[in-house]
Amino acid sequence: MINKDFNIQDNEFDDLKSIWQNQSDEKSYDKNQIFKMIHRKSKNSVQWLFIISITELVLGIVLSLWSFFSGNHYYSDETIKLVGQESLDKLESLSHLGLIGSLIFMSIIYFYYRKISSNLSIKELINNIIKFRKTVIWFLVCWLTLGTIFLAPVYYQMGKTAYLNNIAEKTLSLEEIESTANGAGWGFTIAIVLFILVFCGLYYLIIYGFFMRRLGKNLKELKKIEE
Repeated sequence: MINKDFNIQDNEFDDLKSIWQNQSDEKSYDKNQIFKMIHRKSKNSVQWLFIISITELVLGIVLSLWSFFSGNHYYSDETIKLVGQESLDKLESLSHLGLIGSLIFMSIIYFYYRKISSNLSIKELINNIIKFRKTVIWFLVCWLTLGTIFLAPVYYQMGKTAYLNNIAEKTLSLEEIESTANGAGWGFTIAIVLFILVFCGLYYLIIYGFFMRRLGKNLKELKKIEE
């Protein structure tokens, strides 16, 4: 009797297992449904990047307008005395020009957002994601490189001026003072540039890198369903 009951339970379990497997097959997604899901996820990732770029641009504009109309600056009187008004004016002007880069970057993201949002084939979506990721990476690399090239002379002058304004050893010769001042300028430049590169690298790696990695995963899935 007990064996009979076990046999009945085993049969029922096999039947339930068969039903579950059949239901799983019925709920499986076809190629077109998978493509639509990946398309939607890719569009959302680029949309978030576009929102972030807008936020960065608006924040930069607000700070620039505040500085211009209020007459206030990002630095104190002690800083002005230390590194010189001229160098700080150049630095502030370059920060305003940085808004142009933000505007270009936002335009690039919006351009690809429009392309990825439209009705595409699998191959077109793959090509647009590849182009978008390459364009963003190259733009960020070029922008950081240009920023370093333009800012380095300003930081060099700031470091040199700070040393000359605080030199204590008056017994040094002019040649020694000039040599040490140049070293202070280069040292300050290297320190600031490294800080900027590390900060920007971490920022873009964490914020932009998150969505770029998601697009990379979407790209792999698209290539699978294209095969």
